[in-house]
Order: sequence, then structure tokens, then C-alpha cells
Amino acid sequence: MLKNVLSLLLSKFYSKQESELVGHQAMPSSQSISITPTVNSVGDEVATVATFNAQADGFVIVRATTDGAPPSRLILSSYVSTYIFNNSAGGTIATFIPIAKGIQCTVQGRNLKNIAISLYKTIGGGVSNS
Repeated sequence: MLKNVLSLLLSKFYSKQESELVGHQAMPSSQSISITPTVNSVGDEVATVATFNAQADGFVIVRATTDGAPPSRLILSSYVSTYIFNNSAGGTIATFIPIAKGIQCTVQGRNLKNIAISLYKTIGGGVSNS
């Protein structure tokens, strides 16, 4: 039912081809902005790995390796937060959240190493203010 309502609303404002284009603009592009963590590993205490302002609309992706002292924890927070826990040693832990340009984001973790953070811009489109 929700799909039908959304389809009806979109059909009032966009043609079928335009609806596909609008949906595509919200997808992540292959271009990413690398964010350098302040530390590359964290121990038993939860510590801040990075704090930054998003340079573009997009998706923040954080990956790390669990260091063998479970449980590992990864926290990615802005106006939306993600908490990931892992009890196995040596595994990969990852999370992502959508983020708007200018929003401050904090990455925290515990028992992690090889931390990598990237911001993948959305393909976009938007409104021209010319």
C-alpha cells in the first residue's frame, strides 16, 4: 500500500523517467573522500577515532579489524547513530550512515585496529540557484 501511495505521489510531480533519475541521484557515487583518523587503533577503553564535518551529502563508511580482545565496538554518530559489536577476534567490522553536508560526525571504537573512514558523495543533481 505504501508503495502505491509513493508511486501516486511521484507520478503527480515526475514522469516515470524523471522518477528514475531522482532516485538515482540519491545513490552513492564511486568518488570518495578519505577521512584520516586521529588514531589507527584503540584498546580496551572506548576512544574517539575521528571527529569531522561532512564535506558533502553522502554516506560515511567506517571499516576496522577487531584486535583479538573481544568484544569490539564501533560507534558512528551524527544525527543518526550506528553501534556495531563483534565478539570474534581478527574479523572485519564495518558500518555506514547517510549524512548531510556540514553535519558533525564522531567515530568511536574499542578493541579495533586498521581503522579506515571514507565519505562517499551522493550522485546528486539538486537545484541550480543561478
